[in-house]
Amino acid sequence: MKAGVKETDGCARQATALLLVILMVSTIATWSDTRPAQTQIGSIGETLRTDSVPAGDYDRFSRGNFSGVSLSKLNLSLSLNETGSSVRGILLIDFYNDDPVSFTSIPFHLYPSGMAYESRAGKIDVLNITTIDYPPETLTFDVHSSQQLMWVDLPSALQPGEYASLNISFVTTLPDGGFDRAGAYGSDIDHTRIFTFSSCYPVPCVYDEFDGWNIDRYIEVGDPFYYDMAFYDLLIEVPQGMVVAATGNLAGEFTQDGRIQYHYNIALPVREVTFSASRHYVVESALYNGVNVSTFYLPASASIWEDNALLCSIQSLELFNSTFGIYPYATLNVVEQHAAYGGMEYPCQVYITRGVSQRIQSGQRGLWYFELVVSHEIAHQWWSQLVGDDCVDWGFLDEGLASWSHSYYAEYYHSDWEYYQSPPLIDTVRTFTYGCTINQSNLVRPDLTSYVDYTEMPVVLEKLRRTIGHDAFLSGLGGFLRDRYFLIATLNDFQNALESSFGGDLDWFFQSWFNNPLLPNYVIQNAVYNQMGSTLTFSIVDVNRQSNVYDYCQQVPVKVYDSGENIIAETIVWVNGSATVTVQTTGNPHEIKLDYSNYVIVFLPYLGMEYYSTHEIEISLGYAVLLAGAVSVAALSILIVAYYLKKQRAG
Repeated sequence: MKAGVKETDGCARQATALLLVILMVSTIATWSDTRPAQTQIGSIGETLRTDSVPAGDYDRFSRGNFSGVSLSKLNLSLSLNETGSSVRGILLIDFYNDDPVSFTSIPFHLYPSGMAYESRAGKIDVLNITTIDYPPETLTFDVHSSQQLMWVDLPSALQPGEYASLNISFVTTLPDGGFDRAGAYGSDIDHTRIFTFSSCYPVPCVYDEFDGWNIDRYIEVGDPFYYDMAFYDLLIEVPQGMVVAATGNLAGEFTQDGRIQYHYNIALPVREVTFSASRHYVVESALYNGVNVSTFYLPASASIWEDNALLCSIQSLELFNSTFGIYPYATLNVVEQHAAYGGMEYPCQVYITRGVSQRIQSGQRGLWYFELVVSHEIAHQWWSQLVGDDCVDWGFLDEGLASWSHSYYAEYYHSDWEYYQSPPLIDTVRTFTYGCTINQSNLVRPDLTSYVDYTEMPVVLEKLRRTIGHDAFLSGLGGFLRDRYFLIATLNDFQNALESSFGGDLDWFFQSWFNNPLLPNYVIQNAVYNQMGSTLTFSIVDVNRQSNVYDYCQQVPVKVYDSGENIIAETIVWVNGSATVTVQTTGNPHEIKLDYSNYVIVFLPYLGMEYYSTHEIEISLGYAVLLAGAVSVAALSILIVAYYLKKQRAG
């Protein structure tokens, strides 16, 4: 009896334990918190940050007070030869060494020989270089034509904090064809002849901690420019009858022997200067908030430019000035030119090409296209001019910000950030089939530069705005401008400014979106529906995770539908590489859908697709199975006990 009782007790304990295990396994449901694991992401790989140079005084700089600031000084005198399509120039430069190393020679860019042309190539012929001292000392220089570069040997080593004074005489031949930033093109017969002098004088290269001297040649895709701020004074001599648009405020003019000389006073530092001249320019001007805004256009483009150009220019200035920070200069010119692109930015002066008007006049584009180009190029006054960058290695920064800004102009004045976009930029990004990293030099991915700068980067910036909030994003842009006002900026500086406005770490955003080659591609796996508990559990997995360096972290709306296409559950999930999700449903699930309509950035196989879905859901009977199992175990236990009792009695 005692033995039988002991055996019965053992079976009962085993049955009870089995029942408890079954109950525990079938009732565990985990609601995963998949918000950004900031410390984990921040610890992966090397940090993006580098120490930044402390910013100048934004308040006094914006008021034009640069007392005590040491910068290079350039006095540029130019004379246009209308017949020969050339410009003779004298550059007097006091080059300031603001770097912690000494220099025995200085490189200068000679960009025109790299520009596109039809039959007459552009070039800069350097005639002579001397010191400015009396008597002047002739200096040796070495021109590397294939690199569009000139090295000037200094008479003695230039120490940090010192100036080197040079007198450079040169002649620039403007390329023909109307393809590039500089050129002489058009006809006086049809009133379209324009001379554009841009990046056409010897410009000193920039020395920095990353590359030493930045001596990149002129590139066909993207901008090759990288300039420090400097004080300029500009004299331009042209034949009488020429209308001139130039960087700076017209301070005086002098006429002699059929020629007229204009003196442009540039009171504040700029990164370079430009001018354009034509006998046929129509000029419109208006004063806005102390800034003389002027437009210069050809008669053939009057149907597009008249009134529209001035209105769009003033609206751009008003919006960006109030949103980003103060435009401190006294003038802003919007000028028509001949070139193969849409527009180009320079300090205080931007160019809009004749091709823009022609596309609109022919019906290929609407007037919105003109607004886009004008607002984009004016936005560059903040992004590339007031805040400079290395356009070769960091070109995505200023172009991306300018592209986001022209869409913000559309949002402000047309109530739609995607007003200029057809198809929406995010659709292009989602369906782009090539692996592409934003945070790379244009030299590394030249074929993808246009896509990165004008499409992917503004989409990522808009993603950032929607992630951290409108106010924090705009506050960050303003902080970025103030921090790097009249300085050079990097992506790290931009991140620091956004983190300051956001009030937290943003490594989890910047590391993945700027450094991964592939977009996330989410799939749903292991979907199980517990019928008894009405709970659905599944995993969201990024199948591109192993091909990237960092995990993407973003919010993804999830919707669950029954067979009648009714929503029976919905939630928003932070997907940090992957996520496990459990939701309570109000019916039997038939479909799980990841909703991409609210700016979720993922790879999609075709245009217009805005979701991912699956019907692969395993149905688990859950508690019903447990109950049946428990009853079976209990019944078996009773039978075993009865059997042993019967056997014991029989014995």
